Order: sequence, then structure tokens, then C-alpha cells
Amino acid sequence: MSSTFTSPLRVFVRNNPSNDGTIAPDNTGATNASQQVTFSGVNAAGTITTYGVGSQSTTTDSVVIPAGSLINNVRLFETTAPSAFTGLVITVNVGATAIGTITPTTTGGSISFVPATTTAAAAIMANVGTSDVILSFVVGTTSGVTGTLAGTIDVSYVPRNNDGSIAPYGSGYTNS
Repeated sequence: MSSTFTSPLRVFVRNNPSNDGTIAPDNTGATNASQQVTFSGVNAAGTITTYGVGSQSTTTDSVVIPAGSLINNVRLFETTAPSAFTGLVITVNVGATAIGTITPTTTGGSISFVPATTTAAAAIMANVGTSDVILSFVVGTTSGVTGTLAGTIDVSYVPRNNDGSIAPYGSGYTNS
């Protein structure tokens, strides 16, 4: 079962410590969200075709990050590992900008990406812009692959308003 909320989803208390009905000052932030896609059979260079999770695992799917969001992590849960390879580094892209890389292993496991150390990557990760963006996962030059790579990619982000703010709207409560 799932629930749908309008982002940004804020977490803060409505009453102050005196519990006199005055709304407490906003001292927290927006909640984290994540999207997952799966892939299998990777053993050569190129863009990885990703699929949904669970009952959607046979349907191609993309990670679409909402406008204004802040991307804070990309993680690979490597469930099938090749026994040998050279290269096989996965570049995580937002449009034409590489925001980081994931280096699979021959043993599998949970692998976090290494963010790119460029101002362009930092700017996109801090705020994806005023339009939704699609992430792509591209394997660069590789050779000597024995077996295939498969797993789940998890992208964590903070959904915010399309201008990057986390100001709540529509709650109907004011502190006047």
C-alpha cells in the first residue's frame, strides 16, 4: 500500500512546548524520498536499461527526480557480480552532466556512489532545476568481463518546491 503526498513533505511540530495553541517555530526540514530501479545482464559498455521493482520488474522504468530536488545519494545494491572485469564503472548522469560514479565489485554488496568533484555536478545535485530530470546510468569502457552485473539502484533525494525552497504551502495554518 502507498500514500501520495504533495512535496515538499515537511516534518515539524504544530504546537510549542507550552502547548498553548501557538504554532511552534519551524526548526526542521523536508523529508527524504527515494526511487529504485533494477537492472540485469550488464557485461559491456553502454547505457544500462533499467526496470521497475517488484510487480513492475519487467517494465522499463527511469528514475525521474522532481524539479527543485536535492540529490543526496545514489547507491547500488549489487546482487549479481561478475567474477572478473576491467573497467565496468557506472557513471550517474543528469542530462549531459556526470554527477558521480559507482564502481561495482566482484563480490557484490551495497556500494555508494562517489560524487563528481565539479561545480556543475554540485550545482545539479544541490538543485536539479525548475524541471523534472531523468537520471541515466552508463557503463564506460570495460573488458574481460566474466559473468554479468545485476542489482538495484537506489536514488535518495529531498523533494522540494520547483524553485528549491522547502516553504510549506496549503496547510491552512498561520502563526499570527
